[in-house]
Amino acid sequence: NKPGHQSSSFVPENPTLQNMLKDFGNEETADVKFEVGGTVECAAKGRRKRAKTPTNTFHAHHFALRWNAPALADMCKVGDDSPTTIANVQPEIFKHLLYYCYGGKIDQDDLQSKAKEIIEASDRFGIVNLKLEAEACYVDTVELTLDNIVEVVTYADSKNLALLKEHCMDFLSSANKIEVTEKVPFDSIPSYLMKDLLVAQARCETKSNVSGDLGLMRVSELRKLAHDKGLGVDGSREMLIASIKDNGEGGESES
Repeated sequence: NKPGHQSSSFVPENPTLQNMLKDFGNEETADVKFEVGGTVECAAKGRRKRAKTPTNTFHAHHFALRWNAPALADMCKVGDDSPTTIANVQPEIFKHLLYYCYGGKIDQDDLQSKAKEIIEASDRFGIVNLKLEAEACYVDTVELTLDNIVEVVTYADSKNLALLKEHCMDFLSSANKIEVTEKVPFDSIPSYLMKDLLVAQARCETKSNVSGDLGLMRVSELRKLAHDKGLGVDGSREMLIASIKDNGEGGESES
């Protein structure tokens, strides 16, 4: 270095994200609005019940939704004076979703305590990355037992939560087989999920390196591979594998 010349210069970061967050909830610049609350369906002891919640109005910018919550963007029109009504979502959850669309990060405690609600709403409005983030949080916190495994795996299947399904199958494949056959009603599990169970079993038993075998790869590996190729990451194991194969197997980039 030349005498008196600093080795590095301070350069502020790109302010776009912070500027986006500053505009979150700005009524003056917003071009769409939503009315959220009223009646919300909730699960209670295995049954769906309706509960009344306060109604809240949220203001947003259509461009932020178009890129990050496409299904939600399609529900509203720019400049419409009447708010778009959103049913079956708690206002608190909807606020989390909008904040995420502006580049905000949801508090870990909120993700843990409201994981299923966030998954439900994210899946409904096409906020894929938030859905997967909440799913990963749920996987880390859910306590699987032979008594609740059917309920959890069928929930995972209904919401296309491949990571949670894999977690359930890993649990079953490592559990005592006699206890599993005695306590788990397999006729309540969709038959096509048995392939996932066999994959989990094969992964436990194989001694070879499975890093390049798509059929035995873990969901996180498949998602990363799909993401690196610019492919969608929200789908079942089979969907991810088929998409990767159609695009050309392997993680190498095109030259």
